[in-house]
Amino acid sequence: MNETSPRASGRGYTVIEMFTTVAVLVIVLGLMVSLARYVRVQSSTQLTKDLLRKLDDLMAQYMARNGGQLPPVPPLIPGPQVPDETVLARNARLNNEAFVRSLSRQNDLSAGEFAGLSIATYDRVNIRDAWGNPIVLMNALHPAIGMAPQNRFFFFSSGPDRQYLTRADNLYSYESGITPP
Repeated sequence: MNETSPRASGRGYTVIEMFTTVAVLVIVLGLMVSLARYVRVQSSTQLTKDLLRKLDDLMAQYMARNGGQLPPVPPLIPGPQVPDETVLARNARLNNEAFVRSLSRQNDLSAGEFAGLSIATYDRVNIRDAWGNPIVLMNALHPAIGMAPQNRFFFFSSGPDRQYLTRADNLYSYESGITPP
């Protein structure tokens, strides 16, 4: 009589094999979450770049109809103040509302290119980037932000970190493959 042990007849998993399997699954899940985050940021970045391109085109049309004049928008920082993120964010909203009013008088922003935008991006008062911050029209040199090549107007977004003063992730219409008018 040859008696077999329970281990030999029904091979089970050892604790080390189970821990190894769980560790591999955790690593794969972590990679998937990182990839999903990366894809989300890239998608938001591309959406914002497309929006900046559209705004640049609309502004060129506005200027063509108005003798090369940009709409009157409040400056981001009035006077020679030291730039402050709170002041910039407040003034960005005012700047955004002013250029939206000017553009909407000349174009029906609820139709055409802006018809497909979500209410989070365009609510008929503000045009926001994919992260919910107002897009800014720069029509003059700014001490912290600078001026676009060829001293032309440009639009910019605060980017994924939602701060206007961190240039590393800000998005600019002149970097979106747009040719100057």
